[in-house]
Amino acid sequence: MAVVSRIKAKKLPSRVAGRRSANLAGAIEGTIVATAVVAGLGAAEATPVHALGLLLATGTFFWAAHVYAHLLAGRIHGHHRMGGGAVRRVMALEWPQLYAALPLALPLAAGAVGVVDDEVSLALALLVGVLALVGWGVVFARREGQRHMGVVVVALLNAAVGLLIVGLKAALP
Repeated sequence: MAVVSRIKAKKLPSRVAGRRSANLAGAIEGTIVATAVVAGLGAAEATPVHALGLLLATGTFFWAAHVYAHLLAGRIHGHHRMGGGAVRRVMALEWPQLYAALPLALPLAAGAVGVVDDEVSLALALLVGVLALVGWGVVFARREGQRHMGVVVVALLNAAVGLLIVGLKAALP
């Protein structure tokens, strides 16, 4: 936590991360977790309703775990007490962790209400996850002042992470 608190992060535009947030790492990690949850569903449990419930439950669990871990670590290191103000600040800091699951939830919700076919819904959710990772790569590279080629390289590396997750799903029974 000490290392994280020393990093000076720029605020993300509200259209990217909901509220303005310095927690780009949480948004990226949340996107990876959300994509892995959808990719990890077996054929028997791969209905949009089940996937949506699992995605939102997992996102909420990881968000709450991060909040708890930050609060506990802060308390142990003597940085702050676990009062209401500290809890609200840490909840807001970790919000992108949970918020990252919402774009993947949209195609699953569309499948759950019958707007799109179940398989299409799940495939779209995976596609959204991979595209979100590409988007985070672009945001990161632009923040770092990368030129066009640098932005492309970072976006491709993030796409590779997303495709690795999808590939692992294809490789596992």
